[in-house]
Amino acid sequence: MVKRSKKSKSKRVTLKQKHKVLRKVKEHHRKKRKEAKKEGKAGQRKKVEKDPGIPNEWPFKEQELKALEARRAKALQELELKKEARKERARKRKLGLLEDEDIANLASAASAQGSEFAAKDAAKENAPLAVAKSNDHSERSFYKELVKVIEASDVILEVLDARDPLGTRCIDMEKMVRKADPSKRIVLLLNKIDLVPKEAVEKWLTYLREELPTVAFKCNTQEQRTKLGWKSSKLDKTSNIPQSSDCLGADNLIRLLKNYSRSHELKLAITVGIVGLPNVGKSSLINSLKRSRVVNVGSTPGVTRSMQEVQLDKKVKLLDCPGVVMLKSSNSGVSVALRNCKRVEKMEDPVTPVKEVLSICPHEKLLSLYKVPNFSSVDDFLQKVATVRGKLKKGGVVDVEAAARIVLHDWNEGKIPYFTLPPKRDAGEDSDAVIITEDGKEFNIDEIYKAESSYIGGLKSIEEFHHIEIPPNAPPGIDEEMLEDGKKPSEPVQESQEEQMSDVNDSEGSKAASASTQNEKLYTAEGILDPRKRKAEKKRRKANKFSVLNDMDADYDFKVDYQMEDASAADEYGESNGADADE
Repeated sequence: MVKRSKKSKSKRVTLKQKHKVLRKVKEHHRKKRKEAKKEGKAGQRKKVEKDPGIPNEWPFKEQELKALEARRAKALQELELKKEARKERARKRKLGLLEDEDIANLASAASAQGSEFAAKDAAKENAPLAVAKSNDHSERSFYKELVKVIEASDVILEVLDARDPLGTRCIDMEKMVRKADPSKRIVLLLNKIDLVPKEAVEKWLTYLREELPTVAFKCNTQEQRTKLGWKSSKLDKTSNIPQSSDCLGADNLIRLLKNYSRSHELKLAITVGIVGLPNVGKSSLINSLKRSRVVNVGSTPGVTRSMQEVQLDKKVKLLDCPGVVMLKSSNSGVSVALRNCKRVEKMEDPVTPVKEVLSICPHEKLLSLYKVPNFSSVDDFLQKVATVRGKLKKGGVVDVEAAARIVLHDWNEGKIPYFTLPPKRDAGEDSDAVIITEDGKEFNIDEIYKAESSYIGGLKSIEEFHHIEIPPNAPPGIDEEMLEDGKKPSEPVQESQEEQMSDVNDSEGSKAASASTQNEKLYTAEGILDPRKRKAEKKRRKANKFSVLNDMDADYDFKVDYQMEDASAADEYGESNGADADE
């Protein structure tokens, strides 16, 4: 290997290189001067203006100068005091000394932190009660808005979900309308007909038209804010309706409402109240009829918070009503969750509704949708979904509740497609032929039904759908007691402390039951440390240690022990001296 020279490299260069560098430097300086000249002319470089100070002609110049000097002196004095205090604290800290005042300050700070922690703890304990109270007030306000809409409307348009019309129909709401004014008319609107087979739509229309006038509808799903598309009711049966984002049935619905307006000579304009459960498509219906985004829509329940008025034209005015969720206590939380009447994030127990989903859905559909291996139970299914979707807690424990919320989101958003068929009527069930005949004359229903049959024929048949058929749900009921103004919710009965503790333990046990199975599988594996067993062993050793110490304390004699210690110390001292002498 060639050795490098230890001599410093010469800085001599050729004249050509030297003048080349000088020329480049000169050119660079010239460019900089040119740019600076341009900036100066354009006013980009601002000159720093010098402070002119206090004018001599100002009459209070002496007083202002004295005040300025006093402020400067005070600032310097405060700075010196802070510096001295810092040095004093550093000296005390070095010597390990604390004054009484410092101890009092530490005690007051500790007490303040303790009171703050206690206040936060109490707020956490009272949080569920406060949330329940706020939910109660919001639901009561929704009921008040519903009553306003019913009182102000001439025609009530109840929106139903075509996938489960019976489960989204509220019979008690219809009774409220008839009780408020028997002359008010109710029309059922079967929305989302593109999500179900043609045979199901036809059967449901036949079933519901035996009770009330019913029309089929499909809301617009376009993203733009204006000029939303419509499909004419005069469609060819071969047209692909499910893949279209245009509105369907709007012209029929407007014609039906205007027929009612013309049938009443004394009233040329009518008010239509749009009611129904959350997420059945009330606000989307208004946007589709208006052909623009006039009201907010969303997939989560509770987007509409109050009554909204929209003027469709000079003869029809629409009233949007918030979805009413407050149901009777007999309605289970499972049915409320599967109807998308409550936000999935606010559910205390999302696992129970998933059990209902698994009981009505075939396993093959769930296996293909979530890409999970075969499962044996609900907990096993949720654990595998959580593993596939990466929903893990601290320590690698799967989050079963997060997986349950994923399944409920998919159910409510239609990723698990389903439909229902109408039940068979009993032979002795009352018919509403008289009401239907009167409503048919006012709405001219026969003409509407004929025009409607053209685009219903364009829907997909049941052979083309890969949907799940489930049994229809029972209609939800309204808790009419909550309609009373000023009525407070019933207070819970005071329980004894032992009963409250047992309830708390039961609730904690129910929450931990879902996680117990995967913990057992995790900790029973070979080579895995079980922290629960280690903690139990530690407690056992501690208890044994304390029991031994207590036995020793009971038989302890200070005099004997003191003499024995003195004797042992003397022996040790003698042995050490003997060892020194030997050395």
